[in-house]
Amino acid sequence: MSTIRYPTIALTVSLAASLLPATAANLFEGNEAIPSDAIVLFDGKDLSKWTGGGSEDRGGWKIENGYAVAGGGSIYTKQKFKDCQLHVEFWLPLMAGEQGQGRANSGVFLQDAYEVQILDSYGLRSNGGDCGAIYSISAPMVNACRPPEHWQSFDIFLRAARFDANGKKVASARMSVLHNGVWIQENVEVPRPTPGGGDGPKDPGSVQLQDHGCPIRFRNIWLRPL
Repeated sequence: MSTIRYPTIALTVSLAASLLPATAANLFEGNEAIPSDAIVLFDGKDLSKWTGGGSEDRGGWKIENGYAVAGGGSIYTKQKFKDCQLHVEFWLPLMAGEQGQGRANSGVFLQDAYEVQILDSYGLRSNGGDCGAIYSISAPMVNACRPPEHWQSFDIFLRAARFDANGKKVASARMSVLHNGVWIQENVEVPRPTPGGGDGPKDPGSVQLQDHGCPIRFRNIWLRPL
């Protein structure tokens, strides 16, 4: 019986192997919930990594039972970021006497410029101002809201705008969002800052948790620079 050779298959396997990374860092060593390369921004104990708009004063924000309650103005991370993955968990009170933007309103800003809206939008047909919207720019693909008085989560992915050597913008920012583990924003082009987001940023910026006069709770906030 003659020997059959498979040079093409061998070459393909060899090329595929050469494209694999030589080493890959383990982000998890056991059953921990937060990747090892993440920066923990709030662990339920204190807000020492945040400021109240340029000062140490964080207004009326309170720490209770492992979460922070919004009050007295928005807060901002001391550290600044560009491309990143941000994880944040939030709890919305039932404000049955309010409607629209008055119903458990808050938001998460990345790079001081791009807001993902927080709102009690449970059971609604979502628009550009509802929970999970890239505010006024892109409505969520689906409404993934839990009812108020339940913990929810965002995982927000930002690819910051790109500029050439002369400072001219050559590519807009892009964002993707998971809401309660559901993909609601898919690589959306964000051509401008959202309202309240300042100028189009070239430099790294803070993460902002917005105080909009509603007692929103936040916990388990971490960020991975990308």
